[in-house]
Amino acid sequence: MITCKLTGKVGQPVKAHIVPKAFYELPPQSEGPCRLISNASDTYPQKVPIGIYDNTIVTKDGETRFGPWDDYASRVLLQRFDEFTPIRHNSKIVAWSLPDVDYAVLKLFALSVLWRAHASAQLAFRKVKLGTHEPIIRNLLLRGDPASEEEYSVCIVRWIDEKFGPVFMDPFREKYEGVNYYRIYCGRYVLYVKVDKLKSAPSFKEMQLAPGRPLCVIARTLRSSKE
Repeated sequence: MITCKLTGKVGQPVKAHIVPKAFYELPPQSEGPCRLISNASDTYPQKVPIGIYDNTIVTKDGETRFGPWDDYASRVLLQRFDEFTPIRHNSKIVAWSLPDVDYAVLKLFALSVLWRAHASAQLAFRKVKLGTHEPIIRNLLLRGDPASEEEYSVCIVRWIDEKFGPVFMDPFREKYEGVNYYRIYCGRYVLYVKVDKLKSAPSFKEMQLAPGRPLCVIARTLRSSKE
């Protein structure tokens, strides 16, 4: 039994994925289990047949709150990607657009992944520390409140290099134009979530999730990136 870090209620723990399992795009088990490999000197490769999960975060009641948000995000970002319209500059894809998305559900998905990373005991998420923002984000999740587009604003990036497959790295905090964001890797996508009282970085402003506006996903080239 554990005390759920989301609801505060006692119950049986569940294996909660920090990044939903669908984003791992795991191969058939006949090909052998995936392995988690780190360049940290104090870690060793380990099998992760169903992706990285943590059974110290939530009970079943807490986990069921994430389900609709995770399912919606995987449908939109993974299953419906062929419906996205490419946005080009000088013939190069710089972004993709999709109209008629549910701002609230997609925003809550991003906030829940950030919160799960903070709550996780897994070493891969040790750099996510929300401090005084944690109870605010947790209460937003409990109420199902996505907040305004400026409060904990979210930008979504997709790797343009299809042949590399899903990419996972440790999430971390960084500054863009003086504003704090967390960068969270979700396979073919990267979430940038603002954790700051300052207004969104001007370079992100027009691309962040907003109600009544098409979803815009920024394109990044993995081959030429620092990653």
